[in-house]
Amino acid sequence: MRLIVLGNNGPYPSAGGACSGYLVIEGDTKILIDCGNGILSNLQKFIKHEDLNAVILTHLHSDHMSDMMVLRYAIQIKMNRGQDIKPLDVYAPSEPLEEYNRLDIKGIFNLNAILPDTVLNYGNLKITFKEMTHPVKCFAVSIDNGEKRFVFSGDTSWNSNIIEFSQNADLLMLDAGLLSKDKKSDNVPHLTAAECGMVAKEAKASRLLLTHFWPQDDVMNHLAEAKEHFGNVELAELLNTYDI
Repeated sequence: MRLIVLGNNGPYPSAGGACSGYLVIEGDTKILIDCGNGILSNLQKFIKHEDLNAVILTHLHSDHMSDMMVLRYAIQIKMNRGQDIKPLDVYAPSEPLEEYNRLDIKGIFNLNAILPDTVLNYGNLKITFKEMTHPVKCFAVSIDNGEKRFVFSGDTSWNSNIIEFSQNADLLMLDAGLLSKDKKSDNVPHLTAAECGMVAKEAKASRLLLTHFWPQDDVMNHLAEAKEHFGNVELAELLNTYDI
């Protein structure tokens, strides 16, 4: 099982960068987690979009789903030109309802609401979800191939659910949207890099990957802060591939 980082910024991309988007590949199975701005372009450096089995959107903020509106055009136009393309399976939280309804494009997206007890099976992959703490409904994602398990938090502030859900993950990727100095109150919508290290330690994860960086931050500071609490930390680098 491999993870390819197609975008690692939020809530907007750096120059030449892209927002949230991660491609998981296991044999012939290809799952895209999040599809923020810039992701469709980077996806095509690795696979054709029509080779995707499914898209999972952790939540419906624009930096995690805006390229779905452009992916819609790609699928629609190829269908109109006679290419044999099936509607794409899409899974997303049902709130905010206005954003969810925008994705309900019959014949293009096969849209399904993510619920806390949703379980998906694609190839050897078993995919489960856990609700996180964010201004809109957001889910962490676990992908298990029977031997290795990858967990991604989506966007979240500190909560016990992510620790429980991440227990013994082989690769844990967390939203490190802040440094501790930037956390002015408890009502922030993202984890600090230090909190990411704490989560990984408490969850007994094997490896920690940090992502969702503010474009103007020096990400080496995020790495250093997380390492104060957990040793085996890496940065989710744009277009890099990570074996799980």
